[in-house]
Amino acid sequence: MKELKKDLILKSAIKNFSINGYEASMDEIASDAKVSKGLLFFYYRSKENLIIDAAIKSVPLDVLNYIKAKEYSDIHSILYDLGTRFLDSYGNQDLRNLFLYTISNKNKYPEIKEKLKELCFTNFDEIFSKIKNISNLDFSLAKKRSFFGSLLCYLIWWNDNEQNIENYVEDLVNGFLNK
Repeated sequence: MKELKKDLILKSAIKNFSINGYEASMDEIASDAKVSKGLLFFYYRSKENLIIDAAIKSVPLDVLNYIKAKEYSDIHSILYDLGTRFLDSYGNQDLRNLFLYTISNKNKYPEIKEKLKELCFTNFDEIFSKIKNISNLDFSLAKKRSFFGSLLCYLIWWNDNEQNIENYVEDLVNGFLNK
């Protein structure tokens, strides 16, 4: 029951922060989660703690950890799996909006900034090291970042994309590999 309440609060925070930014009130979050404000503060001692947990939840580190742990035999499969899983993790509009908001406000919270660095630098670099081990190809930093940037572009224009995720990622991977 305890984890259920905490999860409801976190989901409410994600929803409210995605709509109103970090200015969303704790009253709104508690009301939306159908819990008392006292219970909200029992689980999250401060608004900043809730902001940090919600923002970190919007960063798909689980997807990247999955890709790093899985065995692949070719580059195309790694990149395709990475792209589709990353984008699929943002099917929820609130999570997608919060992630984009989090990126633009990363400097306000050092802990959030570190998680974003972990996503953008550490994890992506480890995945590209895995690619190098499989293929002996070493991509430039700009090219590696362009892959991630293309995924972000899809997120930004989610409702205006002309291609579904699978076709977009297939085209992205083929272009990245110059096929």
